[in-house]
Amino acid sequence: MSDLQASLPAFITVPAGTFMMGTPAAQLSELAVRYGGTRESYREEAPRHTLELAAFGIAVAPVTNRLYAAYVAATNARAPLFWRGATPPTMLDEHPVVDVNWHDALEFCAWLNSQLPGLALRLPSEAEWERAARGSDGRTFPWGESFEPRYANTRESAAAGTTAVGSYPEGASPVGALDMAGNVWEWTSSLDAGYPYQPDDGREDLHASGRRIMRGGCYANPHGFARCACRFRLLPEVRNEFTGFRLACSPH
Repeated sequence: MSDLQASLPAFITVPAGTFMMGTPAAQLSELAVRYGGTRESYREEAPRHTLELAAFGIAVAPVTNRLYAAYVAATNARAPLFWRGATPPTMLDEHPVVDVNWHDALEFCAWLNSQLPGLALRLPSEAEWERAARGSDGRTFPWGESFEPRYANTRESAAAGTTAVGSYPEGASPVGALDMAGNVWEWTSSLDAGYPYQPDDGREDLHASGRRIMRGGCYANPHGFARCACRFRLLPEVRNEFTGFRLACSPH
């Protein structure tokens, strides 16, 4: 096994099937009371709908600084600013990489695929991300209905920064994925478009312009943003200290 292969996260196979995506419209007012804003602040999550997905693979954790550093070293790609050089601080090797935009994430996937042919690594769609985060039963957080600050790196944890991937094993999703609530926002492949999610309506066109959906919340956000159904979006050129990504793949 090559050093690059050894640096890859483990992958979980999510079987084909249906799941409940989004939030019921009847719950939008309750979300506003509980987390702030207005009913309309949560409208983008509705309606809840049943979606059928093909089987796919999802990384157990986000891409780390250590793995991303291999890409930077091999390609002379732009290094995240907080590294203050071409390599990350050793103490942050196993933390999720941040300060990467959507295009950076796609270019990283393309490079990995050139080095490890046959894997076909990519970003997950937002539907795949939500299925891996909440399972098939429509739960609010990866571990269940009630928020537990010991299970995720959100503002409530007071970590005030990223934590090493896998630091919250009790926060695992039903399929075993970690860090799907908090730590860093994660880019998905999907364009910002309304529900119901329809994979063939152009929202998965990687060449289309527009904002891309991010999922999961981050260490600086209160836990309402870490709900599995919460949607956020940014222009694909934007980089910041809150944003990373995880890998997905399709079965051969």
